[in-house]
Amino acid sequence: MAGLLRFLVVVLCLFSAAAVAAPEKLDPFLRLLLAAHDGEGPVSLFTPEALPNLIALGEAPHAPLDAWRAGVPIQVFVLTADPGAARALPLFRPHQVLGRLATGEVALADLTALAADPQVVYVEASRPVYPTLDRSVPETGAPALWYATPGATGRGVLVGIVDSGIDILHRDFRVDRDGDGIEEGTRIFYLWDQTGVGATGFPYWWGDVLAETYYGRAFSRDELERAIASGFAPTLDTHGHGTHVAGIAAGDGSASPLGLRGVAPEAELVVVKTTFYQNTVVDGVRFVFEAAQARGMPAVVNLSLGSHSGPHDGTSLFEQMLDAMLDRPGRAIVVAAGNEGDRRIHVAGDVRAPTTWHLEVEKSTVSVQLWHMGTASFSLEVRTPGGESVSVLPSSQRWTSTASGGVWLDNTSLPDPRNLGRYIYIALSEVTPGTTWALTLTPVIGGGRVDGWVENPSAGQFREGDSDYTISEPGNAQRVITVGAYVTKNRWTAVTGEQTGDGIVGALASFSSRGPTRDGRLKPDLAAPGAWIASARSVSASPGGWLTLPGGEYSMLLGTSMAAPHVAGAVALLFSRRPNLTWSEVKDALVAGARADSHVGMAPNRSWGAGKLDIARSAAAIGGTAPAGRPSLQITANPVSREAVFAYRCPPETLWASLHVYDLAGRLLFTQLLALPSGEARWPLSTASGERVASGLYLAVVVTDRARSETVRVVVQR
Repeated sequence: MAGLLRFLVVVLCLFSAAAVAAPEKLDPFLRLLLAAHDGEGPVSLFTPEALPNLIALGEAPHAPLDAWRAGVPIQVFVLTADPGAARALPLFRPHQVLGRLATGEVALADLTALAADPQVVYVEASRPVYPTLDRSVPETGAPALWYATPGATGRGVLVGIVDSGIDILHRDFRVDRDGDGIEEGTRIFYLWDQTGVGATGFPYWWGDVLAETYYGRAFSRDELERAIASGFAPTLDTHGHGTHVAGIAAGDGSASPLGLRGVAPEAELVVVKTTFYQNTVVDGVRFVFEAAQARGMPAVVNLSLGSHSGPHDGTSLFEQMLDAMLDRPGRAIVVAAGNEGDRRIHVAGDVRAPTTWHLEVEKSTVSVQLWHMGTASFSLEVRTPGGESVSVLPSSQRWTSTASGGVWLDNTSLPDPRNLGRYIYIALSEVTPGTTWALTLTPVIGGGRVDGWVENPSAGQFREGDSDYTISEPGNAQRVITVGAYVTKNRWTAVTGEQTGDGIVGALASFSSRGPTRDGRLKPDLAAPGAWIASARSVSASPGGWLTLPGGEYSMLLGTSMAAPHVAGAVALLFSRRPNLTWSEVKDALVAGARADSHVGMAPNRSWGAGKLDIARSAAAIGGTAPAGRPSLQITANPVSREAVFAYRCPPETLWASLHVYDLAGRLLFTQLLALPSGEARWPLSTASGERVASGLYLAVVVTDRARSETVRVVVQR
């Protein structure tokens, strides 16, 4: 009977694949949107209250389904078969086209037809992202570069801030051009307010003849300086996040009697006040790089934002487009790792028998992604708090209204062209916070590892979950520099008196998201100060008296959002020294310079990456060589299934050497004394006690009486 069931499921899968080839090119969220459009899905997910957590609103913030039905376009990413083909798609209006990747818009009624075009490989919804100096800047080693000979202060480098905007009147971003003691100028080269109206003010170097990226309002340096002279800012940072981030990266401390400078105090700025949707973030990043190209300057872009609506392996079209822009020297992107290190939003297991996970709901709308290998398929049962059961087989989807709320299940994905995996999409609407829902996966074909994420981290957690694999998108991209956070301060004096914050000075911040990526790459790349950080306060924001410092010009915030701009500023200092560094050279220098201490432990690891940011050491790395007396280590084959074999060599003066193998948590699993000066070392893929290690990523290093080798990554595949 079981064999017959499997046969019928396989037949159903093949039939469904042929029948829904075009919809299968749409991501599951877009398929949900189509179902709601046709009256077959959870319309309650698309109320104005719920929608901001789901998809870019475009021009339809109110009654969006009605507007989309009337033809108002939705914002998407498109992957095409041939480079540049997106420009010729008849139903698609492109905004940015980078090879086979594009952002743009399409009418909801045309989605299925667009997906049916032979040139279209995949269509991905543009989803929302969220915003994630005193002691912190000296902690990074920046002053050593400011006062070196030659010095490095960020002069000649553009720092891009794609965030909530900036307070252009804040003195930390102004400059005295004529030496009269009045800071009448601005260090901001251009400011693009994507939320503005008029589609005016754009420079000659932006957009093309179709003007598809002309939205919002752009302001040149001249316009901003006229606004400063009038005392009236034409665009405001009412959130305050962007101003704070910009101050960490590049504030010059003019407003502070104590000189609370950012990391690159003489860098120029390009600021994009974004709508916080993935497609407009891509537009903002490109705006910064186009500005830098027009000026003939290197540029680093800071993205203190992210979300969990993606595969967490660097293959989302959002992340691929960011990677594609790092195609030439003098460009880098720095991304906050995310603030989910203390949230159980991830769950995983080797599912080869029925497996149940429990989703503890905290908001009335919650969505979950379950990713697995493309060669496997699973059935899914969702059991409501009231005991009702809703199930789907592979290649099927359904909407059910239960007494506990609406349930949408989509299990129709064929192997994803981005990564050859599949994922099951679950959306719950009008549910009661505080209730628990049971999700049961049963293998139908094959089985294997499944990774699940709550898309909106504040909407729920898994009872059996953990905080591993919680790097937010776009921090899983291949080429970006992803930054975790640690604590540099937990006491400060605010306008309301003495304050105490959480965390141990020097330790990892509890909220800092942890790696690795779903495909086994080590993230974050390194960590930087992220709690609690003093930086510029926007006059239009109200962070609260306990966070506002005396004088009102600065405030305290925490998050990996604050850690990332420390690294962005560090990159600006490196570009000051060598403007033609590639993204990989920048990342290698930051990793080589990172330092470990008792809090970091064995590095690299999934919490700290390579360790704590040390700009002076990184600056030395871009012009130096490996330290004398350092051993070398290479693995002869990778991945491994039975044994890892290494070739090593130690300098002649070495007295002793040992091979150490660690897991990603930094735990020492295996040691072996080595014969000198060179030879072959073997790790039997077990711990010192003989316990067999599981599949995954491990780290090997040769330790001698004088130095350590470079760390070698070992991929175990059982």
